[in-house]
Amino acid sequence: MVEESQRLMDLFHGHHVDRPPFWEPWFHMDHMLETHYGGSYLSMAEHLGHAAVPIGYIGTGANFVNRREIAETGVWYDGGTLKNIRQLQERPEPDFEHQRTEIEPKRQQCARAGRACWLTLQWCFHALATGMGLEAFACACYDHPDFIREAMEWVEARNRTAIRELISHIRPDFLLLDGDCAYKTGPMIAPTMLADFCLEPTRKTLALVAELGIPCAFHTDGKLDTVIPLLLDLGIVAVHGCEKQANDLGHLVDTFGESIVLCGNMDVVFLAVATPDEVCAETLRMLQTGAAKNRFIAGCNTSPLNYIPAENYYTMAETIRTFHA
Repeated sequence: MVEESQRLMDLFHGHHVDRPPFWEPWFHMDHMLETHYGGSYLSMAEHLGHAAVPIGYIGTGANFVNRREIAETGVWYDGGTLKNIRQLQERPEPDFEHQRTEIEPKRQQCARAGRACWLTLQWCFHALATGMGLEAFACACYDHPDFIREAMEWVEARNRTAIRELISHIRPDFLLLDGDCAYKTGPMIAPTMLADFCLEPTRKTLALVAELGIPCAFHTDGKLDTVIPLLLDLGIVAVHGCEKQANDLGHLVDTFGESIVLCGNMDVVFLAVATPDEVCAETLRMLQTGAAKNRFIAGCNTSPLNYIPAENYYTMAETIRTFHA
């Protein structure tokens, strides 16, 4: 395995490293990817030093989201169509065999290149909050808690089937749980309610992942102070986001830096408007702060999109590559 991938996996398995690896869970600078690398994420990873390559987002049939693209920004806005348990019960089983045949060649390609890879699975909270629409979901947590509990279990039961029928065969180097559940001020619902609805269904899912010896990372935007204790309870090894506008990275490192790997902190809005010199200085600040306990992964705090100048992204990547704590 190449050096940067080995450092990433060392972190995910509980070790300390001499300098932060570079990982982007949500890279979407599609124009740069096509123009400079012919659409090959693996080629880009090798050039820029990305420690891991995505090989698929697992479809479990839990998507009830209507999406519409805003042409000017490329941002997706979500609205939900899920209203009752019958809609879940009527959903056909996913064709995991077909997904497996599409993903296996990517897994093999990464193995030949010595580059770590991951699969992404949607967490029950994120599936329901987007599938219902957040307002309807939040109201249902109070008005119809039995439906929410049944729906959470349905989503995680689908996830467990995906683990048995797909992940156990593909055996990615790690799993990413897509779990957006926080605003800049805190969780989207009360932390006690978040734990009450999500903890037990998720614990059963992650027990299967642990049996395979595959570490699991977690993504959410927003403030992490009250989210990280829940992740630690579940055995999550890393959390991505550390959104700069919602968190003080130094505080997160001081408070949680020995308990969980912290990933990302570069603000994508700043990356879009700063000069290369400013990007270099900010990247160094992120690295010096994040690496204080030698358990940090560098990258953006959310999706880098096409509005980010390629020169700025290259500057960040080169600063990460040459950094020594």
